[in-house]
Amino acid sequence: MKKIIVLSGSIREGRKSHYVAQYIAEVLSQNKTLATTLLDLKEYPLPIMEERMGQANQLPEGLKTFSHILSQAQGIIIVSPEYKNGIPGALKNSLDYLNPQVFKHIPIGIVTVTSGKFGGLHCLSQLRTVGLALGGIPIPEKLCVSTVNEVFDILGALQDDSFNKKTREFTKAFLWYVERLSN
Repeated sequence: MKKIIVLSGSIREGRKSHYVAQYIAEVLSQNKTLATTLLDLKEYPLPIMEERMGQANQLPEGLKTFSHILSQAQGIIIVSPEYKNGIPGALKNSLDYLNPQVFKHIPIGIVTVTSGKFGGLHCLSQLRTVGLALGGIPIPEKLCVSTVNEVFDILGALQDDSFNKKTREFTKAFLWYVERLSN
């Protein structure tokens, strides 16, 4: 069974990107050849990084578990909102804690979420760069979710049926890379 992690990359109250992450994890969990885990960054409140994981005398609570879960994956999908044309600070901070090359040869799918019309292209570019720095292989396919308030309602129910099709196309492409790179 291939281990897939869907990382929900926002800790903000009222985060709509978490609905996107939940939906993607649900779609992937329908594939019985996968062990899909939704890793919620909000459950790992890491302090601002002062020392890297490999150099710290005492690790922040939860960091070891967070890192271990990610390091066991054959594929990672990062779902992130775009804040001020970039990666949310909490997500960038958590990725900065990780050891270099922790994602070596692991395909990384990137999903960006905005309430505006541009779908998080700045965040997408930055996450690809960070993914490469961690040794991962960001896949060329992307899923940019624009106007998220029209895609999911306030309770997280899907309102836009076209999102289901886009999600399935993206996850199919992502799993193609997972299959080829994990053999």
